[in-house]
Amino acid sequence: MAALLLGALTLAVFVVPTGAEEASNAPSEKTKVEQFLKKTVESQGGGRIVIDQWRPSPIPGLWEVHYFMDAMGKRKPGVFYVSGDKLIMGQIIDTATEKNLTAGIIGQPTKVVYKIEDFDLEGRVPRGGSSAPLTLIEFSDFQCPFCKKLHETLTALMAKYPGKVRLYYKHLPLTNVHPLAHSMALATECAREQKAEAFWALHDDFFASQVTGGDSGALASRLKSWASRNGLNGDQLNDCVQQRKTEKRLESDLRDAHTLGITSTPVVIANGEFIGGAQPLEAFERFLNPAAPAAPSASPHSPAPPPSTPPAH
Repeated sequence: MAALLLGALTLAVFVVPTGAEEASNAPSEKTKVEQFLKKTVESQGGGRIVIDQWRPSPIPGLWEVHYFMDAMGKRKPGVFYVSGDKLIMGQIIDTATEKNLTAGIIGQPTKVVYKIEDFDLEGRVPRGGSSAPLTLIEFSDFQCPFCKKLHETLTALMAKYPGKVRLYYKHLPLTNVHPLAHSMALATECAREQKAEAFWALHDDFFASQVTGGDSGALASRLKSWASRNGLNGDQLNDCVQQRKTEKRLESDLRDAHTLGITSTPVVIANGEFIGGAQPLEAFERFLNPAAPAAPSASPHSPAPPPSTPPAH
């Protein structure tokens, strides 16, 4: 048998607290191993790990574990190895043939189709028809210029196809580059607490006249003035924002974004399909009108860092 070199290109060895002593016992401990892998990999930027199968590797006593990493709408396959209480992330190369045996068993990335059950939408009031054939789940940031552009596109889509689109909005404030985005997200949820329809009213106002910079005093004045015009209590609204009384709802949205591996805005899940960036009308119209012209191959996208405060696990 030809000699095998483990991790000749890249190698990481983790000690998994499974208590297993022999590689032959690995399958009986696979729940603990899989939990460790998910905790390790998903904490490094987000995404969702799906374990596919365990099988013997070319090296006796070493288990080969196939998994998929779902992130940003792509399902990327991968392999790690387990021996006793050691989880090894690397590659196996046959030094006799110089063949990479690991690369040969990993397939190509595929698209992920999401289900509405993948998202926490409890208490959310969607915009549009309750039985609409197109459901959109949008991750956005009120200070993101590309999000403003997408907002205009989705507004035009809903006007063109009344009753055909149902839109859910989820917050992903990128606070490293948009210092007021988190407070603005809190404000829309605080407005909802006073009046259900106020969420969308303030949402539209923020995109109609987008806030730049980080003047929190100017934002507070704007909120008080807006509340007065819309029949809300401005002092109560600002107090809610300052006390972060609607923080749990934002945390829920951040967890969903983290699970999907979303680190930039805007992103829309359209009937389960991942659509990133400020895509044109045609990118969404095709779900409702097969005869609509195809969308351009490239559209603006907002590459941005993840939130400065990661979601709790």
